[in-house]
Amino acid sequence: MRTVGHIITSAGVSCANYMVYRSRKAALASFLIGFAMDLDHIVDYIRAHGWKLDWARFSEASHENYSGKLYLPLHSFELLALFFFLFKGPTRQPYRVGITLSVLTHLLLDQRCNPSRKAGTYFLAHRISKRFNAHEILGAGYRQHVHAHGHRHHH
Repeated sequence: MRTVGHIITSAGVSCANYMVYRSRKAALASFLIGFAMDLDHIVDYIRAHGWKLDWARFSEASHENYSGKLYLPLHSFELLALFFFLFKGPTRQPYRVGITLSVLTHLLLDQRCNPSRKAGTYFLAHRISKRFNAHEILGAGYRQHVHAHGHRHHH
């Protein structure tokens, strides 16, 4: 799913969170987390294309096709456990619920909207165990670009 879609769904989660808990800060946190998770595409972009910004390549958001690697450190179901650990107790419940729903919504929408993403794709531990190798993580749905020189682009 594109960032605009995540902004819209994060706004929905944020509004629902506010309606239940009446906490502006918790609603804002759930909104920001819901689409800020996409900032990790910067890691994959730099590994695939270096530091020179090419907006067309950045916005295509399939950098694994160039580098052969799929990092996406924030696209991780393990974050849900981390948020539950960090936001313990009744006073932090609005944050725990809102942020958890935003992360979960983001990951599930990405999984649904990206057919190459298999069940384990958004587990960071799974990607680490595969050494971030896009072919092993994505399997048949993965296509790496072959450049004019006839070889894969690696960094």
